[in-house]
Amino acid sequence: MRALMFDRTGDGDESELGLVIRDIEAPKPGPGEVAIRVSAYGLNQADILLMNNRHYTRSDLPMRLGYEASGVVTAAGPGVTRFAVGDRVSTVPNIDGPYSCANEYALAREEFTTPWPEGWSAAEAAGFWMQYLTAYYPMKEIFPVAEGDWALITAASGGTGLGAIRIAKLLGARVIATTRTSVKRDFLMEQGADATIATAEEDVTAAIMSITGGEGVRLVSDGVGGGFVAEYVEALAFNGIAYVHGGLSGTNDVSFPILALVHRRAGLYGYSLINELRDPESLRRGIGFVTERIAGGSLGRPVIDRVFPLEEAASAYERMKAGRQRGKIVVTL
Repeated sequence: MRALMFDRTGDGDESELGLVIRDIEAPKPGPGEVAIRVSAYGLNQADILLMNNRHYTRSDLPMRLGYEASGVVTAAGPGVTRFAVGDRVSTVPNIDGPYSCANEYALAREEFTTPWPEGWSAAEAAGFWMQYLTAYYPMKEIFPVAEGDWALITAASGGTGLGAIRIAKLLGARVIATTRTSVKRDFLMEQGADATIATAEEDVTAAIMSITGGEGVRLVSDGVGGGFVAEYVEALAFNGIAYVHGGLSGTNDVSFPILALVHRRAGLYGYSLINELRDPESLRRGIGFVTERIAGGSLGRPVIDRVFPLEEAASAYERMKAGRQRGKIVVTL
């Protein structure tokens, strides 16, 4: 089968990342696993962190890519009871094993496999688990938002940002969405944001305090991190929490005035979806929450920005790195 991988890490220059397509042996499912003929896989910022050697997990070269996919089951290993050959499925991100999906065929554990949502395209079915679950756990379980709370969603025009807007609104929060420039302001308002901030054009703290009437934000979903933390930390509400789950700033280093947290009894929290999914009960709760709300219509189809063929995967990642996307970027196989 053809598989996308990188054989060297870079410093942010796509030409140095070593993205290649190679022919490798197709995997065979073991106990509790299904094999899938991949239809599409969704890009995620974690892919960029891995290729730049900035992710908290190790990049063992050559390394394959892809956290979530849609496809058709081609084989089921011993013990699998919920899926059979021919079933159309979507996969939940799982890094604990050989479960990359930027390949023509992929493996998935049964508990990380779900039915392909009825009526959805391959791109849509490949691009919703990361974006909804990344927001579900902090907003619903870890730091639950209540009706009327203000939530700040950074880098809001990407798939994860749009998913966070939907989850926050579903839970009753009021949402401030950030984007670098005002070009995407109307788009974010159409996606459900109550207010927006163009971070390259406005004083972020002043804008937050103005929007919230001096209250500040109860919860921050921060996929940017780095120096950007200092731009909002003084606008946290009393008992406010900012959870950092990405590094779009280009650095893993964070510097901010600690007394801003002390003054408001606020906190900064390092968050990874993968840590929540390692617990079987937590995994089941997250899948159940999202599945029920998709079926009930309160969570809709993901916004798909662009779809690229596997041969143009490097261009897909270049688009993500440049921040041009409005929704999820997907690669088809």
